Amino acid sequence: MSRLTEGRLAELYAGTLRLVVERGFDKLTMDQIAEATRSSKATLYRQWGGKTGLVVEALKCTAGHPEELPDTGSLRGDLLASLADAPGGDEAEAEMVTAIMHAMKQDPELAEAVRTQIIDPGRERIGTMLKRAVDRGEIAPHCPALAFADLLFMAPFVLSPVLGESTPDSAYITAYYEAVVLPALGIH
Repeated sequence: MSRLTEGRLAELYAGTLRLVVERGFDKLTMDQIAEATRSSKATLYRQWGGKTGLVVEALKCTAGHPEELPDTGSLRGDLLASLADAPGGDEAEAEMVTAIMHAMKQDPELAEAVRTQIIDPGRERIGTMLKRAVDRGEIAPHCPALAFADLLFMAPFVLSPVLGESTPDSAYITAYYEAVVLPALGIH
């Protein structure tokens, strides 16, 4: 589909997300994106169909989720292995999460695209890890926390920026998983 190099795509995605933070999704135009990223507006529309498609693809490509889920033999090990590849928390990332969350409240098309292309696949990944943990006997099949586990996993990533904190780094997330998530699932 794309004839753009990986480096050029990374530059374009970073520029697009920076503009979302600076101007807000609702005020951002394809003309502004084209100018700021030194791109042709026609190319942007041909590649992504519009602003929503471009922003969602930029989010997906900068999220850093590997294709394969780690399978270390324990839920704790899988969680720690998945954090090893995660980007470290920084202020720019926190601002971007906040900007996207605000934009999702204002733009139903963006909200639907983020849910179906980013959040739902993330929830499926969490579900796969949890199912393996249940199959191994680490988590009781009827553990009440299973129904809320995906929310527990995502909470620090979503709430930290809303509370004005930077995106949590892997040390914070590890401590959170060990103090909150694993005990809630009956793993001590």
